[in-house]
Formats: sequence, structure tokens, C-alpha cells
Amino acid sequence: MYKTPVKGKRNSGRPLSLSSLTISQVSALILTGLALVTFHQVTHLSVHPDSSSSSSSLRGSDSSLQSRIDLNKHEISSLHSTLLSLREDADAPVDLAQWQDAVKERDEIITGLQIADAERKAALAQLHAVVDQKKKPKKKVAQPAAVAQAAAPLPVQAPPAAALPVQPSPNGAASSWASSTALLIFTYKRADYLTRTLDKIATVIPPGMSVVISQDGEPGAADVASVIATYKSKFGERNPVTHVKHTQKQGENGYQLLSQHYGFGLENAFAPAGTSRVIVLEEDIDVAPDFFKFFERLSPYLDDPNEDLLCISAWNDNGMRGYVSDEKKIVRSDFFPGLGWMLSRPTYEGLLPWPRGYWDDWMREPPQRRGREILRPEISRTFHFGQKGGTSGNIYSSYLDSIQLNVADVDWAQEDVGYLERDVYDARFKQRVLSAQVVDAGSAKQRAGSNGDVLVEYRGLSNGGSCFERVAKQLGIMDNIKANVPRTAYKGVVEFAWNGGYIFVAPPVAEISW
Repeated sequence: MYKTPVKGKRNSGRPLSLSSLTISQVSALILTGLALVTFHQVTHLSVHPDSSSSSSSLRGSDSSLQSRIDLNKHEISSLHSTLLSLREDADAPVDLAQWQDAVKERDEIITGLQIADAERKAALAQLHAVVDQKKKPKKKVAQPAAVAQAAAPLPVQAPPAAALPVQPSPNGAASSWASSTALLIFTYKRADYLTRTLDKIATVIPPGMSVVISQDGEPGAADVASVIATYKSKFGERNPVTHVKHTQKQGENGYQLLSQHYGFGLENAFAPAGTSRVIVLEEDIDVAPDFFKFFERLSPYLDDPNEDLLCISAWNDNGMRGYVSDEKKIVRSDFFPGLGWMLSRPTYEGLLPWPRGYWDDWMREPPQRRGREILRPEISRTFHFGQKGGTSGNIYSSYLDSIQLNVADVDWAQEDVGYLERDVYDARFKQRVLSAQVVDAGSAKQRAGSNGDVLVEYRGLSNGGSCFERVAKQLGIMDNIKANVPRTAYKGVVEFAWNGGYIFVAPPVAEISW
């Protein structure tokens, strides 16, 4: 997760004395870094596609982005000249503040180059798509106004053409996304919980999506089966319901039984050849008004092998009331959260054989995750309301009760989510983290917001006075760690909203693998 600390930052766990470096040494180091980054970032991508009026706007976007890169080159040149002038007094010790300002300016310029470069790549990808489309025979197909509007040129920051959203069909007809996606609900013996969950789903599920309800065990079987039969009739042909029953094996603990049920349910949900994705829920989960729209909008990222996602989740482990603010914000994470998630067929098949126990922890282990990431919202699209009969004995009930469920019906089809494209997201994420003010855990909540974003450093995950577990407890966020990844973390960094700003909990920035 973390890269090896670089020379000049740490040595045997102790900071080097910067006052021992001369201006000549510091400027040489900085200039070397700038030269390498400049050469890499601005000497690529020369495209001369067929001229076309339909692509002129994209050409303009490319030209604008190139201007930004040229401006950054000019800034680097100015910094280069400043540092060269310092060589006249090459033997004088470097001032610490002067050194830090130079490094900060260098990092800001590099980050600007990375953002411009990533956006330029996205624009060029769209430019190619426009040119390729013009070469294809055109078919006259009548389109609804909403679909025609969506086909207009995309913003510069939108994802490549291959990752465009699946547009909903008009007049309540089944979309291609809904008909190729199944909803899988796991249930055991809590008929009243299942009723509540299905009542909510019935109000928001898109037409054409099939529903698989997988029932486990014998206790309460008749009551649960009756509920399923009722909703099978209620959903009718609009959302065909399949009821499958799993037989438990004796002598297993609850986590093993649950894992085996999950394997059984997923196998049945993916059984139809036309099922490309499965959304997974349990019998005691409420869903937000935009639950399905959220998944539909992000499906192209899950389907795109270049994005290499493990899944898309509707849940934020740190989504407590007061710790979230933006119902439209989506983030990347290295931690698999569960509690409402969507899995693609290729990923599912790559995970087989399914484990006999502790399936969720198994998903988080490196052999299964393989460095793949998860997309999740800042404000959860699910709420776990179960208070009885859970496998964990409801030891997290007070925590789960504090999670904020989104209540806004966001029109995700109209939202630009191009910032989630990996290169664009990573460049912006780095810029946000590096620009945050470093504070201690005790003052972070007082200083966040009015002073912008703040960053609290931790050292190590679970040992020492400034380890992640201790810092997380101070800040009131989840201190749980699985497979060496803190809950919700991305590149070792946990972020949450506070008082109009954001608090980052991160290892020393020199150790983050950008």
C-alpha cells in the first residue's frame, strides 16, 4: 500500500536535518524531479484526426488543456531559473522555510500537470470516438428528447466513450441495464423484516429487473415463503420473482452458514445467461429513493475492464450523521464494505470457488481483491435496520443506527461523474490531500471547515500512540482494519466531512503510494 520512503524524507525512522543540505544540493534535487516530470507529462499525445465540424468543440477543449500544460511549463521554467540563481551561494546552508516553499510549489505544479494531462486524455478519447462514429453508416432512429440531449458532446471531464451511462428507456419500458441486472435478496426467518424491505423496493425498482429471493433454513420458513409469494404476485411480469431455497448444513457456525448461503444465492442469480450484474441485499436493509439510479449510473465503470473495479457499493462505513454532507459525491475506496453492492459476472466468475465461511473478510484479502477498488457514495444509499436475529448478534447496532440514509432522489442520469475516471480522480485526490493543513487529532474538528480541509497523520495501523486505531477513536470514526486496510480508506487515507470541510486521516504523505 505504501511506497518506500524517499531519501531526504526519512532515514532509519528519523527525519534528516535539512539545515545540513546546501542550496546547491536542494536545487539539484528539485530540478532533477521537475525535469523528469516535465519530460514525461508534456511530450506525448499528438493526434491529427480527420477534420470535422462535429469534433470542433472537442478540438477546442484539447487546445485549452494544452494551454494549461504550456502554462505549467512556463511556471516550471520560472522556478528553474530561481533555483539556478541560488547556486551562486552554493555553500550556504539552505533555509528550512525556503526549502519547504520550493518543494510545495514543485508539488502544486506537478499536480496541475497531472490533472491537465488526465483531462486531455479524456478529451482526446472522445475526439477519437466522434471521428470513428462519423465513419460508420448512419441509421435514422427516432429518439426521445431526453436521449437526444444525452447524445450531445460530453463535458471534457466525462469518462471515455466506452464508459458512457446506459440511458433509461422512455415510458416506463425496461432499459437494457435493468433487464441485464438482477436483484438478489437473502432472507432467513424474519418475515416482518423482509416485508419492510420489499415494500420499499417495490416503490423504486425499475421495470424489467428480475428479483431472486434466496431463503435459508427451516425456522419461520412458512411465514417467509408466504411473504415471498405475496410479492411475487405483486411484482408480476414487470419484475419477475424467483424463489430459491437453500438447505443448511448441520454443525456449522453462523458465519459459515451465511457464507454458504451467499454462494448458493449468487450461483442462482447468475444462472441466467443474460444476467451481467447482480445487486446484493439482505432482508433487513432499507434503500434510498435513488438506490437503483445510483447503480445504473456507475455500471459503465464496473463493466469497463480498464477501470478494474471489484464492485460498486451503496454503503459508507463512516457515513454517520454529522460525518457526511454531499449526496452527490462518490469516492474510490480500497475497502470492501458490503451492505448493498453490485457485482459483475466476470468478477464473480473470477472469485470462484466461493469460500465456506467468512465470505466478506475473504473478499477483502489480497488474493481476491487483487488491488481492485470500490466506488461508494459519501451518503449511504442503504440503511441496516435489523435489531434481532443477525449473525453478528447485532454488536454494531448502535453504530448502524447512526448511519445517515440518503433521502434525496438524485437524477443520476444528469450527473457528470467523469471525475471518477481513475487518472482524473487520483490527480485531484492527491491535490486535495497535499493541500490540506496538517493538524493534530485533538484540534482537527475545531479547525476543519473554517480553515478549509485538514489532515491528521497516523503512524502504523495498530501499535503506538499515534497509530490509526487510536487516531480514529479520537475522531469518532471506525477504527476497524481488515487485510491491512482501514475501513473506507483509499491509498491508506480515510476522509470524512466535518463542519463544511473535510478531515483526512493519513499516513505521512511521503509514504503514500500515489
